[in-house]
Amino acid sequence: MHMIEQETYQSFMLDYVAGRLSPAFHTAATIHRLMTSEGDESATLWEIARSEILQRENLEAELSAAEADVDAALSVIHTDFDKVTWRRGISGVRYSPQSGTGGQLMHLKPGQSVFSHGHSALEATVVLEGVFDDGVGRYRPGEIVLATPGVRHRPSAADNKACTCFVAKQITKFWRLT
Repeated sequence: MHMIEQETYQSFMLDYVAGRLSPAFHTAATIHRLMTSEGDESATLWEIARSEILQRENLEAELSAAEADVDAALSVIHTDFDKVTWRRGISGVRYSPQSGTGGQLMHLKPGQSVFSHGHSALEATVVLEGVFDDGVGRYRPGEIVLATPGVRHRPSAADNKACTCFVAKQITKFWRLT
């Protein structure tokens, strides 16, 4: 993890375990958890802390909801990217909304990059295949990039291979050039 500070990452994972993330961010965190030991260890640590602090009155309902979350994340992870209906975005990058998750897939062709930009709200990107380079760090499958407001980056597909990611964004009511 290069682009984000550990505090931001741990706060994100704590909100994930507490059920305080939007559906898209929750899916991103679940994908990260399923694909990396770092994600699973962080979530497990926060789950242990949570269970020590809170009464587990609704354990059965929580387990059922967690299974549905895992199913949605596994559906994204196991997508056949060659069969996805892609739409070209303003930057030339291809996107595909993922119904039920609130997020979208992003596909960069080998060597393709996006113009340098920042965000006015949090964006979570989880690498599904290939290597994602944002000018700040390089990320491999399962790794999560949390682009916080004010941080500029230039996403690209590294190592002359295609890169596909799951992207979750906070909803903003207006564009903000940062």
